[in-house]
Amino acid sequence: MAGNRDATRPGSDAAELLTVIVPCLNEERLVAATVAQVLDLAPKIPVELELILVDDGSSDGTRAVLAEICAREPRCRMIANPRNLGMGRSVLNAYPDVAPGSWVSVIPGDGEVDVSVLCDFLQLRERADVVLGYVQNPIIRSFRRRMASWVFHAVVRMLYGFEFRYLNGPKLYRLEALAGIPVVSNGHAFNAELLAKALLRQPRLRVVQAPFVLQGRARGASKAIQPLGILRAIRDVVGGFRAVADYRDRMIRESQAR
Repeated sequence: MAGNRDATRPGSDAAELLTVIVPCLNEERLVAATVAQVLDLAPKIPVELELILVDDGSSDGTRAVLAEICAREPRCRMIANPRNLGMGRSVLNAYPDVAPGSWVSVIPGDGEVDVSVLCDFLQLRERADVVLGYVQNPIIRSFRRRMASWVFHAVVRMLYGFEFRYLNGPKLYRLEALAGIPVVSNGHAFNAELLAKALLRQPRLRVVQAPFVLQGRARGASKAIQPLGILRAIRDVVGGFRAVADYRDRMIRESQAR
């Protein structure tokens, strides 16, 4: 089911809009609470709010839960992927359903992130095009989970030369800062490729970093650590890096042709 691109958005055309994309994979027990927490922020933030709920080919009742939420909450719209595409592809495919000029954030449906961080991020929007969140309380994660994250980000920093503390946490960004960029990698690797290409396309992109708090999962296990998942993520990072190299050459040629 495609997103409802003609849905009426809240507020006036002149109001700033925050679109929160909520990707979900088999989160029927947690996503309703996550959505409720985001909606509860509406009176506390200085912008209008809407949510795009993405069912990424779930095999449980997630899609039905999202449909029920959208039926009663006009600020929520739904996209249902015909199969599992991964978080990265789910987010990128939602961009055409986001109003131009919007601020965008991505909050997974598993309830692990304290969504009140969006209030803090929005305070930075006057001096940033992209706000990258980094984990303030990593001890809430298991040693195995922290080690996997460390390995992943060490590879990313080595390949890309990034000095960012964390790439796969919640973000806030102007839609135009990241939209329209071709991305070949998926999963967690897509963030590194997308940000690298965004910086190549717009070298003066204003990127700031800010902390966020993890709440831990109330139910179930994290999908970030699966058998062979780390190796697959590193493989995807390497593939994305090759695509970035091609994109860099293209940006250089276009710059010299001007």
